[in-house]
Amino acid sequence: MFNNDNKFDFDLQYGQAGERWLRWLGTDQAKVEVKTERDIWMTTKNAVFEFRSRGQPSGICSTHADYWSHIFMEKDQAVMVFTFRVIELRDFLTLVYENPSKYGAEIVLGGDIDPVTKEKTSGLIKLPISQLYKVSNPYV
Repeated sequence: MFNNDNKFDFDLQYGQAGERWLRWLGTDQAKVEVKTERDIWMTTKNAVFEFRSRGQPSGICSTHADYWSHIFMEKDQAVMVFTFRVIELRDFLTLVYENPSKYGAEIVLGGDIDPVTKEKTSGLIKLPISQLYKVSNPYV
């Protein structure tokens, strides 16, 4: 839907539809997983996605949500928020996992430390934030 004659009312309706969708995300009817990145992203320029914990699927691989919101915080303020359909984010992160160097990503261990093995227990994908625009079109 394009507005070729610059009518404000058309743009207003389109914007209001977006506002309704955003309000719906904040209701109990919406299934949204929320991941909040603390200040460290400002230094690393990475988003981190957990896919395994203690040998079991977790995070992006286990969520039953329809949408995934990734919030980047600076102190107590949200600086950026990306919201994706889980199915598209999961598909994209699968491509990243299979070929991390193509996306400037790393597959690393993080999270808690297992008291027996003394190793970190979570599998993580560290992905440059600049790559997130590819979620809906990973071949760009």
